[in-house]
Amino acid sequence: MKSTGQTECRSSATAATEWLAHAHSVPPQARAEWADQRLAMLPLGKRFDAVRIPADVLHAALITPHPAAEGPLLEQLLGGPVIQDDERWVYPLVPLGGAVRWRSRAAAYLGHGSWLGVPQVDQLAPPGAYWVVPMCEPGRLCALARVAELVEVGAARLGRGVS
Repeated sequence: MKSTGQTECRSSATAATEWLAHAHSVPPQARAEWADQRLAMLPLGKRFDAVRIPADVLHAALITPHPAAEGPLLEQLLGGPVIQDDERWVYPLVPLGGAVRWRSRAAAYLGHGSWLGVPQVDQLAPPGAYWVVPMCEPGRLCALARVAELVEVGAARLGRGVS
C-alpha cells in the first residue's frame, strides 16, 4: 500500500478490501467494480454508515494551511477511514445506527437505503474518489460523536447553524 504520511495501516489491503466487499450483497460484484472502475457502489446500513460533510465545513473546522496535513489530522481526530469525493464532499465512515442521534443540518447522515461510491483501498489520491484516511483495519470506523463535533465547529466558523 502507498504511504501518504498517515500512520501505516496495520492490516493488509486484502483484509480491508474483503471487509468492505462484504457490505455488498454480492461481494464479487464489489470486487469487479474496483477492478474495472477503482470505485464500487456499496450499500450503507449493513457494515457501516457514512456522514456526508461539505468540504468547506471540514476545512473550516481543521483550519490547516496545508491540505496535505488534513489526512493525519483527521485520522487523529476521528480515528477511522475518510473518503474524499471530488473537492465538494468528505465521507467519514461511521458505525451503524447513528441516524437517530444525528442532529446536524450542516452535514447529512447516510445510513440504510443509501449507497456510497467507495474507492479501492489503495486509492490514496485523486483523480476520482480517494481515501483521505485509508481503511486500515476491517471494522475500524470513525467515532460518530467526534464527527459531529467536527461538523459543529466547521459550521460555526462558517456561520451555519448545525441544529
